[in-house]
Amino acid sequence: MRYMWAIITLVVAAGLQGNLPKFVSIWGGKPDLILVVLVSYALAAEPAFGAGLGFIAGLLHGSLVGLSLGSFIITRTITGFLAGLVNTRLFSENPIVPALSAVWLTVVCELLFLIGNPRPDLLMAGRKVAGECICNAIFTLIAYFAIRHLDTHRKIKLANARL
Repeated sequence: MRYMWAIITLVVAAGLQGNLPKFVSIWGGKPDLILVVLVSYALAAEPAFGAGLGFIAGLLHGSLVGLSLGSFIITRTITGFLAGLVNTRLFSENPIVPALSAVWLTVVCELLFLIGNPRPDLLMAGRKVAGECICNAIFTLIAYFAIRHLDTHRKIKLANARL
């Protein structure tokens, strides 16, 4: 049950990502909405949940793209695990933490992906990763606080039901 909403959100993000207009990009890098959802959910959970959700996100993203399925699964699983570690080690209610976490987790994820799938033009890839980092930070900030709000609302409902 815990994974259900996260998986539904990942599927919706995959559908939206395939239909993003061209102008939604910075330096040629579009936001990776699947990665945004993964990071947002994993930042609010423990490492095991993040790794499991990362595996599902990698499977979904690799299936959507149609290439490098194994690379997507491995990089997203590691990213989900690391995002869960951020929650257990560094988390605070400071709104900067999710945005900065999205930036460094995007860099880690994309660097791991580039190791498995090298590109001939590293300068262009670096520029796209930088643009993707900025986009992901903005979208993660929005998604993370929406998820936290919904989770808090759910906990309040559960507490009221027990009274």
